[in-house]
Amino acid sequence: MAVEYSNIIGKQEDWAAVVTDVEMIDTPVLAWLPVGDKPVQAERLYQVDAYAEAAENSHPDGVPVTGAKSAGRNRKQLRSVIQYSTKAADVTKLNQDYGNVAGVSDELMREIGRQTKELSKDIESACLSGQECRVGTSALGYKTRGIPNWVSSSAQSVYPVDSDVRTPSGSIVTTAITTTLTEDVLLNILQSMADQKRASAPVMGFCGPTVKRIINNMPQFLSSSASTTNSGAYPRNMRGANFDRVIQSYNSDFGEVSFGIAWNLGALDSEAAYATHGILLLHQDNWEIAWGEGGKPQWVKKPYEGGHHEAFCESVWMLTCWDPRPEGKYWPTTP
Repeated sequence: MAVEYSNIIGKQEDWAAVVTDVEMIDTPVLAWLPVGDKPVQAERLYQVDAYAEAAENSHPDGVPVTGAKSAGRNRKQLRSVIQYSTKAADVTKLNQDYGNVAGVSDELMREIGRQTKELSKDIESACLSGQECRVGTSALGYKTRGIPNWVSSSAQSVYPVDSDVRTPSGSIVTTAITTTLTEDVLLNILQSMADQKRASAPVMGFCGPTVKRIINNMPQFLSSSASTTNSGAYPRNMRGANFDRVIQSYNSDFGEVSFGIAWNLGALDSEAAYATHGILLLHQDNWEIAWGEGGKPQWVKKPYEGGHHEAFCESVWMLTCWDPRPEGKYWPTTP
């Protein structure tokens, strides 16, 4: 039977928004990702295409046109996989019916609200991890591929991206430690990304908190250095008593980058450097998250059998990257 509460974190039609909107400061990626249609299968097959390179094109008069190109010759197939995420709440009968916790009138409802927030963090952390996609078995669940694993110049271990549409190595920096992150390093990544897209499109930069501080300090230094002061550095604005030390955007010939801290970056990865020093540089139109159950993760209350009250939540979702080629990342292995 469905949970009988009418005020469990919003109406049921709004559950998809609940997962993406709750504690938005903690889950900015879920708020940023475009929402697509409900997945209809556990795996989605789709294609990515590319225009041909420019060529000298001058045809002589009176000569029949030959050399037709096959339609779809540059298409490559990609595949995304669902992930089935759950939460379960349990409250004893005495705590539910006779508890006397200040400010808690319904212990089960409170726990459902808490775990709904935790579910959003779990999903965002998976999106921001290097996890590989996985086809479910009787013992292991399906997994969607994380963004850092989509943005890779090497082949993935499961359903690898075709080499023709992988992110080029010039758009990825993995060896530099954080002290070598300079404006020039950032510009090199952005130029490589723009070269793939053939456009100067807006980019979102999801950062670890430590590297965001380094970005804030970039105007003080030469573009080639993280320590040599630029005597002609851009002035910092003073607004009343506030000293502005935040770089929220960066304009370049290769696109404007908006920066924000992603607190769950690398939370599921063993390499701690990603969590504090990584930057994912992404184009919004290349990504999509889709929710199952018609966009409504559902809390269901189990029949009462005595002793305790139980409820569980199910959420089926899928992260899709439409084209990994123009994306980039600063992903040092050592902080």
